[in-house]
Amino acid sequence: MRKHHQPERNGYTFTEMVIVLLCWSILLSCFIPLQYRTYQKLEADLTLQQLKEDLLLTQHLSMNDHVYYTLNFDQESGGYVLYDTKERKPIFTRNLPEQWAMRLTTLQPTVRFNQKGIIQKAGTMYLYAPNKTYKIVFPFGSSRLRIEEI
Repeated sequence: MRKHHQPERNGYTFTEMVIVLLCWSILLSCFIPLQYRTYQKLEADLTLQQLKEDLLLTQHLSMNDHVYYTLNFDQESGGYVLYDTKERKPIFTRNLPEQWAMRLTTLQPTVRFNQKGIIQKAGTMYLYAPNKTYKIVFPFGSSRLRIEEI
């Protein structure tokens, strides 16, 4: 008697493939929000670090070149300009990321330092990111600024 030999099946069934694809889609749907939050955190860190460095540059230039450098904040445009009032020209302009806003409370729109690196008028401002608010304090003395997450 002759036996019918059926060939071996090397592969996956349709149900197995659907289950695997479903698992991958669930994993990816969990990963994408984490990636967006990481992007927002990185964007905030870089923006705040850039502000610190620009303020330090303004202070350094005022101490070593001349006292006519100013950092001018503009609430409407959401940015600031390092300006040389002696030469009457902007050095650079920075804009906040999209969906960010600023509000100057006690800080004057123009920040200046004297030859010793001391801010002329201290004050406070707020930066509003999509998910966080930052209070930025420009203290008296030669210290730069203090950033508090609210």
